[in-house]
Amino acid sequence: MTVTCPHCRAANPAGSAFCESCGKALPTAAPTGPRVVSADQLPASAGATRMVSDELVKQQKSASTALIAVGIIAALAGVVMFVLSNNVRGEAKSTLQVVGAVQLGLAVIFVGLYIWSRKSPLPASIAGLCVYGTLVVINVAVRMTQISRGGDAAAGGIGVGILDIIIIAVLVRAILAGLKHRRLVSSMGGRAAA
Repeated sequence: MTVTCPHCRAANPAGSAFCESCGKALPTAAPTGPRVVSADQLPASAGATRMVSDELVKQQKSASTALIAVGIIAALAGVVMFVLSNNVRGEAKSTLQVVGAVQLGLAVIFVGLYIWSRKSPLPASIAGLCVYGTLVVINVAVRMTQISRGGDAAAGGIGVGILDIIIIAVLVRAILAGLKHRRLVSSMGGRAAA
């Protein structure tokens, strides 16, 4: 006796919970209401396992993409700072060069975090947020010190720009993807997707 999958019309052995072809849940013999499956249960069929593995890879890529995007933005910002420093003299030139060097260093750090995130997306994403958040806090502290010493408050604000907020939001999303990745790995019993 077989059960026909209502989603893909494939035949499955009687009593199967998930379709061997598409991996979706099969109806029970006596439909009495929705079947409740706990979050730690994984489907045993090959199709459903592929779906979980695909989701695992998707979450890893989501976290990794966020980290490499921050690295690329930092590298571009560093190059722009060095190009701008060629057009000015004095203290402004050295300030732009220092900021450019910090941005390029940040780019290198985030490329390293990207590489790490391909194996461990959650800790790499957390480290990325900590690094970037620390730099933002340092920037705000330096800016506040300058303002308290009589610097121009209009020039540069308090040290947090819209790009900083966007990058922090992207890194928070990377952490959420890393959390989902970790849950999927633990529910698969530690097996990583190929």
